[in-house]
Parts: sequence; structure tokens; C-alpha cells
Amino acid sequence: MKSENTQIVNIRNTGWYIETPTGFDGPFESEEEASTFLALVKSSNAARAEFAGLQYTPQD
Repeated sequence: MKSENTQIVNIRNTGWYIETPTGFDGPFESEEEASTFLALVKSSNAARAEFAGLQYTPQD
């Protein structure tokens, strides 16, 4: 069963999982819980990329 978000799936009624490039994270008790976790992962990845950009100092 797939969610509206294509990264969230229910695998054989064992729980909700988030599909990532390295495999699956989970199980989560509900689709809502998986969605909340996915939003947190995405925001932390965005913050990490922004921080890396701020740390970059080109050579003069």
C-alpha cells in the first residue's frame, strides 16, 4: 500500500516505512508518524546543505 507521498509505504501490514536511497526506515505505527519523520529528515538535510554552503570560503 502506497501513501500520497511516494516515499512512504506500508509493507505487508507490518507498519509504515520510508523509502530512502539506502533502504527503508521504520516501521512507524501510522502513516502520519512516518510523514512527520520524513519531514524532519528532509529539513535536517536542507539545514546540513545550507550549513555546508556557509562553511565554504573560496581562496582569494
